[in-house]
Order: sequence, then structure tokens, then C-alpha cells
Amino acid sequence: MAVVGIGAIGGGLVSLLRRFDDMEVVAVADRSVDAFNRIMPYLSKDTLTTTDPLKVLLRKPDVLVEATGSLETAILVSRAIDEKIHVILVNSELDQIFGLLLSRHAIANGVVLTSDAGDQPGVLARLIEDVSGMGFEVVMAGNNKGFLDRYANPQSIEKEAAKRHLSLKQCAAYTDGTKLAIEMALVANGFGYDIFRTGMIGPTVENVEDALHVFDFSMARQLGGAVDYVLGARPGGSVFIIGYSDDAEIRFYMDYYKMGSGPYYLFMRPYHLCHFETPYAIRRIMEHRKPILVQRKRVLEVGCRAKTDLRAGTKLDGIGGYHLYGLLEKVGGLPIGLAEGAVLLKPKKRDETISWDDVELPHEAPLMSLWRQQASLED
Repeated sequence: MAVVGIGAIGGGLVSLLRRFDDMEVVAVADRSVDAFNRIMPYLSKDTLTTTDPLKVLLRKPDVLVEATGSLETAILVSRAIDEKIHVILVNSELDQIFGLLLSRHAIANGVVLTSDAGDQPGVLARLIEDVSGMGFEVVMAGNNKGFLDRYANPQSIEKEAAKRHLSLKQCAAYTDGTKLAIEMALVANGFGYDIFRTGMIGPTVENVEDALHVFDFSMARQLGGAVDYVLGARPGGSVFIIGYSDDAEIRFYMDYYKMGSGPYYLFMRPYHLCHFETPYAIRRIMEHRKPILVQRKRVLEVGCRAKTDLRAGTKLDGIGGYHLYGLLEKVGGLPIGLAEGAVLLKPKKRDETISWDDVELPHEAPLMSLWRQQASLED
């Protein structure tokens, strides 16, 4: 393995992988030299350490684990695919924005590109596989959000970020709901699911099991499956799937197994363990050449909303900043992942939508070129 991005998740993965005698970390990269200090005890003397991510490819890894949270590493991922290296994206931002383009590129080169196994989208994908494999129709994929503040910013969450060993922007994106929207967009775009309404519903409940009583599952079935979330439920860190069956025999046995009388059933996993589950994704690639989750069609997008009143001429700061939060919506809007560095052409009130027409973008930037390439796949 080569691991790019050795912060809270990537660094934890490097530490974990040393415990497996069938896996070896041959190269690590990070922009911060300080990031290497924490993981040096877990590296062999032969491991390449570099601040240039492209250099990890010199070690010819079987698998590249990309864990930076940056969109710019799309170039690195594309280069790795060209060199017939499998890729695991522990980078939901990159995955959600460019996953369709990169997955098509991987297929063309005979390698696997996949979301990770241990973050919410990967765990939900595995649950979906389990539930559908038992003969149920998957009606809804659900996340469990512990706390939500749409207006959180790097200053307001400073103490929480330090406590959790997260960067300020990373922690702000978790708190303001942008990361949640990105995660559920990944699931929807991987399985063709939809949303009940823009932004999802997100009812507050005491227990995840209460999800059975707060959503319109007949509507979800009409949509071909939906994604949504509950807020503040126990157990924390859980994800869930709603399955459906009106088969009398199945319903008899599900009642016998204490799963309820149906026809809707909740299948819950009480945890997701992020980098602890990445070895599962690695083995699934190396032993079966199968991804955990890939973007197959862009059904939903994570659009931009103003986090505060903004003046015309504001240079937007992107995900996890002071200016924007992301909401899950139909495709067509300005993705929050592409908004960083854009200049606002007109003033916006808090919570207003910021669209393509509202900003001036650096259209010659590499990311916009990649975006146009991806858009051409769907024409």
C-alpha cells in the first residue's frame, strides 16, 4: 500500500496495517512534515516518506489509499490508475465530485477504484448488499447524525476539532452537515436512490429503531429507494437500511426472529469504524477485484447555501469554511466542492442558494477541466 494523507484517518491506517503480515506500507505522503512525526514509529526503514504525493507511485504499490480530503489529488488518482494501481478513496469529497469520471477510467484500465469500507457510505453499501441478498427490496439507506449546526465555522468548533484530532475545516464540515450530504450523495449515486426533499428530512429521534415510524416508505418505494438521516439517535455512529417484503412466508419468519411484523424492516449496524475497516476493502480488491461502492450515475449533488450574509465580490472559501454549507439536492446546481475560490457576483442572504450564475469561476483551472470531462460522460 501507499497512503497519501496521514492525518487522523490515514495515520491511523498506517499504524493498523503494521499488524498484518500480508500487507506492507511502502510509501506515505503528506503536505505537512509534522504529520510524519506521529507515524514514524509505525514505518519500516524502507518506507518512502515524501511531501510530494506523486512520488509514492515510484514504489509501484498494489493499492493507493487516498485520504487527504483534497480535490486536487484527482490528478494523482488518475495517474495511479494509468499505472494499473487500484485506488481506495478515503476522501468522500473527491469521491463524490469526480468518482464517476475516475471509476470509468479505472474500468477502462482494468483496475478497481472504490469508496472505503469503513466510512458511512461504504458500510451502507455493504448493508445494502446484505439486505438485498436476503431477498428484501431496499427502500431506504439511512445515516445517524449526532449533532447538526448549519452555521458552524472553523472558529466556533476549534475546541471540538482539537479534542478529536481533526483539522478545523474538516470538523466544521462534519458539524454543518456538508459531510453528511456528501456521504448520502455517494450512496444515492451508487445505487440510483433519490431524496424525499431538498436537504433531506432528518427527524430527531431517540433511537435508530424509531426511523421505522418517521418516514414515508411508500413514497421511498415510488422513488426507487431514498436516502435520509435521523438526528441525535442512539446508538451513536450507527447506520441503517429499511428493507421491504410483503411475502407472507418471509414476514412469518421475520416476526419469529424478532424483527417485527413488517412489511418494512430496519437493519441497523451500530458502528462504523473508518480506517479499522479499510483492510476489508483492500482484501476485497486483491482477492475478488470488487469495489465496495462506486459512483454509477449522478442522481444527486451537494449544492451550496450561504452560511452567513455574503457581499458581492466575496471570494468563497469552500467546504468547512466560513461562507458555505452543503445541502443534498437534485443535480444541476453548483457543487460545493467546486465553489472554493469562486468570486460571488451578487450579495446573498444566509441560507440562500448559490448557483453557477451567481459566481465567477476560474474556468481554466484543472478541476473545471475534469468537471467538463465528467459532464460529457452523461450527455
